[in-house]
Amino acid sequence: MVTESELKKKLNSGHFSNLYLCFGEEKMLVRRSAELIEKKISKGDLNDLNYRVFDNDSELSEISICADMIPFMSEWNFLRINDMDIDKLSKDDFEALMTILKNVSSQTVIIFAMPTLDVTSKTAKAHMKKLISYIDKNGVCIELTHRTGLALERDMCKWAKAGGCTMSELTAHKLIQFAGEDLNRLNAEMKKLTAFADGGEITPEMIEQLVSKTAEASVYDLFGFIVSQNIDKALTAIGTLFYQQVSGVYICTVLSGAYIDAYRTRVGREAGIPTAQIADDFGYKNRKWVLDKLSRQIQRVTTTSLRRSIDELTAVQERMVTEMIDERVEIERLVCRLALIAGDRSDE
Repeated sequence: MVTESELKKKLNSGHFSNLYLCFGEEKMLVRRSAELIEKKISKGDLNDLNYRVFDNDSELSEISICADMIPFMSEWNFLRINDMDIDKLSKDDFEALMTILKNVSSQTVIIFAMPTLDVTSKTAKAHMKKLISYIDKNGVCIELTHRTGLALERDMCKWAKAGGCTMSELTAHKLIQFAGEDLNRLNAEMKKLTAFADGGEITPEMIEQLVSKTAEASVYDLFGFIVSQNIDKALTAIGTLFYQQVSGVYICTVLSGAYIDAYRTRVGREAGIPTAQIADDFGYKNRKWVLDKLSRQIQRVTTTSLRRSIDELTAVQERMVTEMIDERVEIERLVCRLALIAGDRSDE
């Protein structure tokens, strides 16, 4: 399989293939990669005579006919096949599809793209694995994986530059904290920020002013208010979350995750284990910054208080799924109890 940069190098150098497959977790990048392939090979000349789009409901017989067509007033004949669920094809249909690919004309480019279908190399089943293997050997196969950490921050800086603005990696980090890691949402937020910055620098203040936080980021903020015993801000944050129609169950679940993250960091450090190793051991990958941030926030909270807090959260979660309760009242009571526990240092 090739990387994004390798795909661009191949296309820019004129090394074209007849078969392409674009799939993976990052749907926006899947769509953009397929469009880039079409643009580079066709030199922007796509029309009804040389370009046809198929989907999961298309007949293989029709695809076969179009794949054999001779380009008219064009160098290439293009077929884009979107979101074909390869693993749901019957054995006969899959073999028919593979026959089309094995006999593809030297003047035809077939691009498989999965802009909405959830397919990865790990989740692919027998048919999809065979397709991936075949196109990887006989064409170009690219899997667009989820971006995190420094790579994602650098992407945001590139997007800012493409929009005629500048942005530091530190500011990009703040944007990701606010908006999350979904590229579609980040793309929308970047368009908003570049328009506002109007050729200047995108600043942290602009992000605070213009970017709406994800529910998860807001709950992690709530965690910070609780452990610092800032009840007023904590209750205000709860009010905002419920106004945004975030459920009490979700708030409780994410808050539990924050406490567990914090507890792992504390126990690991007490055992002399570096944060980087804790992040690797528990699969945080490039989200080590989350552990660093939580570690700073719980400096004045004892380990016993963290355990008691997790017990409180577990009990409330159980009540929420087994009893008819007022979620907002329950969350507000929970937050007040957690703040009191955070301030308890009797075990020191």
